[in-house]
Amino acid sequence: MITYIDDNDVKNNLPVKECVDELKEAFVSYGKGESDSSPRDRINGKDFVFSTMPALYERRGIAGLKTYMYGKNGYRFFVILFSTENPGKLFAMDANVLGQIRTGAISAMVTTMLVKKKRINYTIIGSGFQSESQLNSISEYYELENAYVYSRNFEHAKKFAEKSRINVEPVKGLSCLKDSDVIASATDTVKPIFNYSMLPENYHINLIGSNVLGSREADRDVFENSRLVIEENSKQSAMESSEISDIRDRSKITTLGEFMLNPDKYRNSKSVFKCLGIGLEDLAAGYIILKNMSLL
Repeated sequence: MITYIDDNDVKNNLPVKECVDELKEAFVSYGKGESDSSPRDRINGKDFVFSTMPALYERRGIAGLKTYMYGKNGYRFFVILFSTENPGKLFAMDANVLGQIRTGAISAMVTTMLVKKKRINYTIIGSGFQSESQLNSISEYYELENAYVYSRNFEHAKKFAEKSRINVEPVKGLSCLKDSDVIASATDTVKPIFNYSMLPENYHINLIGSNVLGSREADRDVFENSRLVIEENSKQSAMESSEISDIRDRSKITTLGEFMLNPDKYRNSKSVFKCLGIGLEDLAAGYIILKNMSLL
């Protein structure tokens, strides 16, 4: 039997805080070797790219994958979940909204483990749908004393601020980074948007935009001068992130699974989380949806 779950069901059954809590459980299990997630596999067609991201979340009894096609005619994201106890029980979920919410949630999860202040200054670089999720998720956990949005197109930043339910100031430049406790970047840029000299003395950065070798949102010197760099999957980072693969001091890099097993060991005041996205995150989000819909 196949149960189809659309974007409306996802939106109504995936609260950010529940998603954050479940992602914590998932990455603890990942760190213990009780869950698994393979690197993204891409197949390039003439006018499209087809990707798959398989994973196993054994603690919740589910296995499956995120899959999507992206090309000149648009895109479609989908998550397919199997019950490991009953493989005939199959769920197919629209994943446009799911991916947006879980990406904001994973950034919020990592940030809350590292930044213990209750009031922060926050800057989001980029004004697309992922930026919206980043802002909304972080506001669930922090009082935003000042929040800024920057886009290479200032009109886009203004429109983002106008439609946001959270008070955020559109800015034409990135001088606001010097006063920001937490910075998020969600862009499709190839060349770095900011460098280390633009940052404050202490910071946490969530980079969620680029997942293609050769692209960078942050300059090399951001990674060289940061004391902690968190990745989700080492093999995937080597395949998709020049920012991480070019780091000379490999001792500062830890996987998110290792981090979640003992976050106090890694707590630092100059940290970067490079989010490429792995299938385990989609399975964790999918589990919350199924649970809240009384399907599991």
